[in-house]
Amino acid sequence: MFSFFKKKEPAPDLSLAPKDFSFLGADMHSHLVPGIDDGAPDLETSLQLIRGLHELGFKKLITTPHTHLDFYDNTREKITDNFTKLNRFITDHRLGLELGIASEYFLDSLFQNAILPHGLLSFGDKYVLVEVSMAGWPRGFSDIIFGIQSLGYTPVLAHPERYLFEEDVRVYQEHQSRGMLFALNLLSLSGYYGTGVQHLAESYLKSELYQFCGTDLHHERHLSRLRRMATNHPEIMLKLAEYPHWRNTQL
Repeated sequence: MFSFFKKKEPAPDLSLAPKDFSFLGADMHSHLVPGIDDGAPDLETSLQLIRGLHELGFKKLITTPHTHLDFYDNTREKITDNFTKLNRFITDHRLGLELGIASEYFLDSLFQNAILPHGLLSFGDKYVLVEVSMAGWPRGFSDIIFGIQSLGYTPVLAHPERYLFEEDVRVYQEHQSRGMLFALNLLSLSGYYGTGVQHLAESYLKSELYQFCGTDLHHERHLSRLRRMATNHPEIMLKLAEYPHWRNTQL
């Protein structure tokens, strides 16, 4: 006899949930270089945040200061010079983790004309972290992405779940078919950015859209919420640990 009732899936065994983020190995999105964007303001704060991420299980941190010429006058040279000072400071404290440097590039006409021609700070296999306005796609978005790819980089769009102007996963999947990758903000799944963002993050994770995930850590409040997530939300931690497509461990 045909049944209209679907068999219930067994509840996940939350006892298997990890207590930290060591299953990722590396964090590929943070703002730890002091004094050059809206992240850590000084070396001492950078040290506190880096220690906190290390305690949460990360063995490598690729920090990604903003490059957004309307708000932060960061150049490739300014970022690398300030990162060198941070790396020397951290090395002196013998924390036992690796630091890397890239940038989070805001895509607009200034990026296309004033930044891209001079080369980009990338991580891993020439991955480049990019973001767009929360208000909508920039004009000529596809051309900008093509320009990045034509120089041998692979664009990784940060936190697509936070772009509430575009909630159709098929749009992102079309970009994915052309070589773009996607990075989840870990705190999106906890509701930190609101329930709308949380639901999109869950949906995109279910659709297997993401290849990377990062903390997007700016300050102590982010660190505190990550600690609460690891301690109090085993259902989220298990879902993250069982996701099959993370490339963080390859970095």
